[in-house]
Amino acid sequence: MSKDLKKDSRKVRIASPGAADPLDSFRAYCQLIRLPNLFTSAADALAGFFVTHPRIAETDLSSLWVIVFSSVAFYAGGVVLNDWVDREVDRQERPHRPIPSGAVSARAAWKLGVGFLLLGLILAALVAWQRQNPWPVIVAALLTTTITFYNFWAKRFFVGPIVMGLCRAENLLLGASLGIGKIAAFWPVTLALGVYVVGISVFARRETERSPRRNLAAGLCLMFAGLGILGVFPLTAQRVVVGQERLWLLLAVLALWMLVRGVWTLADPVPRRVQITVTQAVMGIIVLDAAAVFVTHGPLGALPVLALVLPTTWAARWIAAT
Repeated sequence: MSKDLKKDSRKVRIASPGAADPLDSFRAYCQLIRLPNLFTSAADALAGFFVTHPRIAETDLSSLWVIVFSSVAFYAGGVVLNDWVDREVDRQERPHRPIPSGAVSARAAWKLGVGFLLLGLILAALVAWQRQNPWPVIVAALLTTTITFYNFWAKRFFVGPIVMGLCRAENLLLGASLGIGKIAAFWPVTLALGVYVVGISVFARRETERSPRRNLAAGLCLMFAGLGILGVFPLTAQRVVVGQERLWLLLAVLALWMLVRGVWTLADPVPRRVQITVTQAVMGIIVLDAAAVFVTHGPLGALPVLALVLPTTWAARWIAAT
């Protein structure tokens, strides 16, 4: 074979569609499911479970991990369907995202999103059957409905952030579903998480353009309100193992960090600063969840939840969280 023919054959192999880098495809799917944020969903489920289980039995742990995976599946399904619904808008505003860039087909994204929601329902139903308690599947069905309502209608209107906060609150309730009869004791945790996430959603509402400062300020105020509501939890919790002042100190540190980030973003509300602050605020969800567990189980109980900051931070270094 001549040198020219050899060169031509190499060009054909390089241009072949089968030569696509598998790592790029894997990364696209990780971006589609917002890999860093999956750990925050797990933190919600863990927090809901621990605040309703003062003492953990072996049978409780066997159900816990199924509930956590159910929670993660719901989050993944929700964000995949979010991108599927937004695929035409993203072609203009975020062409680098997996679907508009062509890294993941719209058909594959649809199947993946629906599949994750079904998996979440199946896992919750399994726990309900094992424990002879209907609440896990009831909450899972409610969460599926809310996720669908948000993606296909609410996100386009002013109620979008509220419904987003409701999704997170229901996610925590999924973790608490086996002890949901104690809701009078842990309602501040559910409300605090919901309000905090509404704040994040308001803050991130215009993250692809220069954000109005009033939106950013409103979002920050709602996040601070969520932290303030959590400060009430020691007054309602059935079991308190740490002083209220220690919880307030932890929440004050988180609030101070968000204030510094918020002021930095308000000074120049360009997309990059907004997105960085949103990523930090999303990681703050893990700290908020850990703080709730801190009240009922102390530092050692809160540590497994707080440790989820590590994989979240690692994943966020190569996969965008927003």
